[in-house]
Amino acid sequence: MIRLRVFTHPTCTTCPQAIRLASEIAEGQPDIDFRVISLGSAKGRAIAREHQVLSVPTLFVDDIRFVGVPSREALLEAIQQRRQARG
Repeated sequence: MIRLRVFTHPTCTTCPQAIRLASEIAEGQPDIDFRVISLGSAKGRAIAREHQVLSVPTLFVDDIRFVGVPSREALLEAIQQRRQARG
């Protein structure tokens, strides 16, 4: 399972774009576990600290980090890298 995480905050103006992009890519792909983690909650802030997230949006494809909204191509490439690594 590939973990796709989007760290957001309610006041972030570009976070909806990041969520939309990740959601569209994850849709219909059963090997992707997609989650949105909001720094607007205590639990979300704790998870963000664990991953050393300092700004939003931050996206992870397993351990590959994107700060800001990545291009569709870059996100798809990271997912493909993870699929190949898993064999």
